[in-house]
Amino acid sequence: MKDRYDVVIVGGGSAGFSAAIRAVELGGTVAMVNDGLPLGGTCVNVGCVPSKYLIRAAETLWRPRAGYFPGMAAQTPADLSQLFDGLRKTVEKLRREKYEDLLQYYDIHYVEGRALLSSPRTVRVGGREIQGDKIIIATGSRPIVPKVEGLDSVRWYTNETFFLDSGIPRSIAFIGGGTIAVELGQALNRLGVEVHIVSRSGRLLGHEEEIAGRFIEGVLAREGVNIVRGEVARVERVGGGAQVRIGGVGTIAVDAVFVAVGRRPNSEVAAGIGVELRDDGGIKVNERMETNIPNVYAAGDVTGGVQLYGGRYAENAAARQGFVAATNAMGGNARYVPETVPRVTFTDPPIASVGLREEDMISGGIGCVCRAVPISLVAAAWVSGATEGFVKVNTYPETWRVSVKRGRIAGGVIAAPHAEELIHVLSLAVAQGLTVDDLVDMVPSFPSFGEALRLALLAFYKDVTKLSCCSG
Repeated sequence: MKDRYDVVIVGGGSAGFSAAIRAVELGGTVAMVNDGLPLGGTCVNVGCVPSKYLIRAAETLWRPRAGYFPGMAAQTPADLSQLFDGLRKTVEKLRREKYEDLLQYYDIHYVEGRALLSSPRTVRVGGREIQGDKIIIATGSRPIVPKVEGLDSVRWYTNETFFLDSGIPRSIAFIGGGTIAVELGQALNRLGVEVHIVSRSGRLLGHEEEIAGRFIEGVLAREGVNIVRGEVARVERVGGGAQVRIGGVGTIAVDAVFVAVGRRPNSEVAAGIGVELRDDGGIKVNERMETNIPNVYAAGDVTGGVQLYGGRYAENAAARQGFVAATNAMGGNARYVPETVPRVTFTDPPIASVGLREEDMISGGIGCVCRAVPISLVAAAWVSGATEGFVKVNTYPETWRVSVKRGRIAGGVIAAPHAEELIHVLSLAVAQGLTVDDLVDMVPSFPSFGEALRLALLAFYKDVTKLSCCSG
């Protein structure tokens, strides 16, 4: 059996498969070594796919109960056992069709086992050595589990264990106030679970602009999620549940605890060949996804996530990095630009952002000309029963010393239904260096939340509260 390939990829998740497919498309022979999670990695197995399935289910249940539309009410309780059965079937289907079946289709040689790089061209798996002209490390990340006294004495989860459980607890405390906590916290609360989010940070979603974190905190609080500021001192087993003691605050009694304080890159695979690491343990790469070792690339979570505002881990970023790494490994010339990658928190409404945050532009001496409008200004919000949210656009000031960027769109954040789709307009604007003037004449469909995006652009020039529908 052949043990020498053009590219050897270590990792079978989003970055690894994106890299493998790209390398084959460019005429390369590819081997993939995978250990740990099943094929598909975090996202399809214990991340994006199961969490969004649960989020959409909870949203379907919540809408009629919210009471916006007269004469429409629903009291049907959720059968959580059936719901989780459907969730697992969906995960299995996507893992098979989007990952497992592709190995044979693309003629990717698959090796199961723990890998270790013994040289810049050699991957050792047990007693076997696999040679690669180029190696791409795409080993992902794992949840950080803080040292909390008593944690192991109670029922506790990370995202890697929660979706594997046979039942949902009646009450739960999330430790951490990031994306996982707010997404699943809202969903579980809507499914009838008593939810507490314990965050030692001054606000939720610390990687987002402050306006977004404050907004979603208000949404969750109004829906009944208990948000607690403080740090968990210890956890104690009481009966069949847990008592969470929070320093300076008091205690919370729950059935289970969910640890969601962040993730750590799985960079140990490269420890023996001198690959340079970041302070967070991620493998340091340049925009071509090259490490400091010739012929060795890295992509995905193992590089520390989207290196903007706290290293947000995201599948879209990982897949793009895998594509760039493989393109360059096969002799091409591609680069990864994190500023153009959308960042989405799938709450209801979702929060989507791209590019630079206003506070960083100001603290960095760039300055920001920014405009924000509430989505309640557009008819789509009122016919949808979703009037909470905003669209915000950030631009470089005309006085900014880099003349090529004057007046151009630097980024933005959207909190609105379908924000995960609307953000693509701003992502394209950042990637192509577009200005407000380049977009302001677009004609959105009506009624749609695209109209709110256009109003945010028009707000640079006029009072958009004094416009009729679609005018301006």
